[in-house]
Amino acid sequence: MKKTVILITVFIIFLISCKVTTTAPENQSLINGSNYKSSFPVLGKAYLWVTTTDKISLNFGTDTGPDIGTGEIIYDSANSITNTMSLTDKNNTNTYAFQTGTLTGSLEVLDDRRIKVYFTQNVTPYIKIMEAVCETTP
Repeated sequence: MKKTVILITVFIIFLISCKVTTTAPENQSLINGSNYKSSFPVLGKAYLWVTTTDKISLNFGTDTGPDIGTGEIIYDSANSITNTMSLTDKNNTNTYAFQTGTLTGSLEVLDDRRIKVYFTQNVTPYIKIMEAVCETTP
């Protein structure tokens, strides 16, 4: 009986400690309203675009710009999509993990002009981008 009570107590403590506190992006590069384009095509001839205008989203597109209406929003405070992104280290506001219904990955701010993105798409066609460095576009 005591073992069962101890096991249940440990399980409840484990569940409470696993609670993740999501945060809004604090890094200025993620809230400055820029578009970041991958240095090279990452999927066939398509470039990866990270847009940080009024929301943070990942899109594929051509060399000149992202395809409008496609892609995945990973953070949007105006439309209550705020529980998808969190800091990976509370002392470092450069690395964020995100998980939406279809994407899991991380976004790292390298400097004021470059962002590194890793992500996996959890639904068909199961795209996996291991590392894409995206730079601001003029």
